[in-house]
Amino acid sequence: MTDGLSPFGADSSIVQYSNGKWTQIDSGGAYQTREFNATVSFSFNGTTITILGTLQPDRLAQTATANSPLIYVLDGEDDHTFLFNASSPTIYSSPRLLQGPHSLAIRLANDNTTFSVSGGSVATAQPESANHRRTIAIVAGTLGGFVVLSLVFVALFLFYRRRRRHSPTLYALGPLQANLPATKEAFTSPKYSNYGLSFTQSTDSVNYLPKPLVKAVTRPSSVPIPGVHDSYTPVVPRAKHKLKPKVKPTPAAPPTRMS
Repeated sequence: MTDGLSPFGADSSIVQYSNGKWTQIDSGGAYQTREFNATVSFSFNGTTITILGTLQPDRLAQTATANSPLIYVLDGEDDHTFLFNASSPTIYSSPRLLQGPHSLAIRLANDNTTFSVSGGSVATAQPESANHRRTIAIVAGTLGGFVVLSLVFVALFLFYRRRRRHSPTLYALGPLQANLPATKEAFTSPKYSNYGLSFTQSTDSVNYLPKPLVKAVTRPSSVPIPGVHDSYTPVVPRAKHKLKPKVKPTPAAPPTRMS
């Protein structure tokens, strides 16, 4: 909320003069007095009040002191919060109060000073404008929505993280298994550079899934397979049969002619 200032004059309806003779200097101007215990009272509705005027001590009573010869009574209690400054036109300024009706009385505490009041101002608390309230509502709604969405995302993240942590694993991979060839032809055929060996990934027996079909892995024979040792029995090559030398047949004797 903001404060609005409402100035008033010395002859305003909120000002009352009592306990002494008060003289108006000019029409609509300041009121002054020099009588002991002369009092001026203010009834106002607001948060603060400021009084303008002058204090002129007699020449014989002038001193170097800056203390005010005035006594201030705010809402029925003495107020010592104001620091008087002889070079300032402000003879009193109240502390900040709650918005509402208040009263102030200023009394002259000696008869060697001419005290005058020229007016002042009252500060009142002004309600915030509709646009300002609408802006605050929009900002508050935006921040509130952002906070809610953040909490939702955090809750979902924690939920899925906890669910994933406590849910069983679909399957667990075991060590690599080597499958020996099923036929002798696959073992000895030059088409299979890895001697017909095939490899499959073993699975955990608890979380077992159907074994996927794995094609035979073919690799150059010169590249060793890590972790796989050849445990086959080498094939003994067949013994070559020596060819017998060909024997030329003995020609038969010509038939004997009968005479």
